[in-house]
Amino acid sequence: MSESVLPPKPTGPSYQDAPLPPPPPRAAGNTNGFAIASLVLAFLPATLWLSVIFGILALVQIRRKGQRGRGLAIAGLSISGAWVLLIAAAIAIGVATGGFAPAADNAAASVRDNSVFAAKKGECFTTYDERTSNIEKVPCDKPHHSEIYGLVVLPGDDTDAYPGDATLSAQARQYCEAEQRNFFATTAPPSDLVMAVYYPDEGSWQHRGHSAVCTFESKSGTLTAPVVH
Repeated sequence: MSESVLPPKPTGPSYQDAPLPPPPPRAAGNTNGFAIASLVLAFLPATLWLSVIFGILALVQIRRKGQRGRGLAIAGLSISGAWVLLIAAAIAIGVATGGFAPAADNAAASVRDNSVFAAKKGECFTTYDERTSNIEKVPCDKPHHSEIYGLVVLPGDDTDAYPGDATLSAQARQYCEAEQRNFFATTAPPSDLVMAVYYPDEGSWQHRGHSAVCTFESKSGTLTAPVVH
């Protein structure tokens, strides 16, 4: 019977027990450029859409390439979202309060409000713009050019074609003469007064401007007090 002597089993950690080596450093560990751009552009309202696009691209690339910058991309998207909410709230408030009326509508409203056809009986004004029909109102106890003593509604409605200058002038003068007789029903009109008539042009007629305005003016050009009757 033969017998062999084996060498003693080695002691200490075996190859299988050895710790795994650390993973190699990632080659693409730089910060993603889209993430940086997303954060920078998020502070500019005019470039919010770019910030959102860059933020989404950054998150996709960071996940695929293992880059840094995920926090920057998320911050850019968050800031852009906050801007969108603020802008939407401002628009909603503006629409609700009428603060965002189109500029053309605001200008037209201003013309209508200052128009001689929007004035009231007993008001006085100094200047009249023939192009816009606008007047500059002043207190009647201050020097002024005209005092409104009558407002009359002319025949016709929005469905009627513009009657023409000659027709409206004659109608307006006829109505204003009747208003003047009523104004001085118990007294005689001062000798230095003349009657003036304002009637709508074709553009005003189409926008419900169907009234004529009757005014007193001084032959000298200036009234210094309300007309007494």
